[in-house]
Amino acid sequence: MSMEDIYDSQITAVVHGFMQVWNRFEATLSKELAEIQESLHGMHPQRENQQNANYELFYRACINLYPEGNMAMGEFSSALSVPLSTATRIADWLVDHGYIQRFPDNDDRRVVRIALTEMGKELFKVIDRYIRQRMQQVLSSLTAEERTILLTLVSKVVSGLEKVAK
Repeated sequence: MSMEDIYDSQITAVVHGFMQVWNRFEATLSKELAEIQESLHGMHPQRENQQNANYELFYRACINLYPEGNMAMGEFSSALSVPLSTATRIADWLVDHGYIQRFPDNDDRRVVRIALTEMGKELFKVIDRYIRQRMQQVLSSLTAEERTILLTLVSKVVSGLEKVAK
């Protein structure tokens, strides 16, 4: 077996193993995040319990929106790498659930901007903290040196993916 065949087998094993574990991790994550959201909604009695929560969509949108403070819909569309019509549907869902608000741009009335509401910011912070804690648990089986190496390598892989995705 050539080195290239071994390398290919290793990649296949890692990808398949990751995908098998990911489904279980995602199911657990969704259940735990639903509990977190339910407790947050307890702090917001005007909001009804959301049966159709999509935490992955919420988190993916907020990862781009939170650091920026607010974005034009075109910027939001680009950040999510989706057509404007899809970004609009995502924004509609977020507005309907009370996570973001829309407002006109001060410089150009044709431009619609979006920003997280206080509840959206609160939920994002809770989910972000939760995901970081879960990842720390996952990585706790590694030594400090192994964690450093892994995180360095994963950062390089992310950079490589960004180049490929352009």
